[in-house]
Amino acid sequence: MTETEARPPPHKDFFDHLITLRKRDTGPDRAAMARLRRSLGVEGMDYSALMVVGVHLPADLPDRDLDTYLLVAGLFALHPDPGGAGSLGKALQQLRKALSVGAESLDRRFAALLDSDWEDLPYRLRQIVQLLESKKVPVNYTILLGHLKKKAWESEDHWVQRRWARDYWTGTSN
Repeated sequence: MTETEARPPPHKDFFDHLITLRKRDTGPDRAAMARLRRSLGVEGMDYSALMVVGVHLPADLPDRDLDTYLLVAGLFALHPDPGGAGSLGKALQQLRKALSVGAESLDRRFAALLDSDWEDLPYRLRQIVQLLESKKVPVNYTILLGHLKKKAWESEDHWVQRRWARDYWTGTSN
C-alpha cells in the first residue's frame, strides 16, 4: 500500500462529522443541524455554517470550493440520509419512478437545475433535496460534493450536467 492509498480522502472528516451530528440526538447537535439547514435559506451563502463544519474542512481547501462544502452541509442537514447509488440524476430517477403523479413537474425542475448558473444552485438544490427527502430517496453526498465544485459545475463541456441528465433520463452514464 502506498502512502497516498493509506491517506483518507480530504473530505472524510467533513462527512464523518455530519454523520455524527445526525446520529447523536443531543441539543447541541440538533442545533448544529438546524444552523446548517438555515444556512440554505438566505440569499447567497450564510457563513455561520462555518461554526459547525469549519474545523472539519480540508486544510488546503481552495476558496472557490468553500461554498460547495457549506452548500453540501446544508443539503445534508435537510435530508441526512446518505448512501445513494450514483449521481443526483440517478437519485432523481428513483424519485421519478416512485411518483404516481407529478413526473412532468419533476422533469421541468430537473431541466431548470441543469440549466442553473452557480448562483442559482443553492435554491434549486434545496427544492430538489426536499423532494428526495419526502420520498426517502437517499443522496450520495460524496459524489454530489465532487460534482458541485465550482470548477466542475462550470466546466466548458458541462460534464456534470451531462452525467446527471443521462442518469435521469436513460439510467446510464459513462
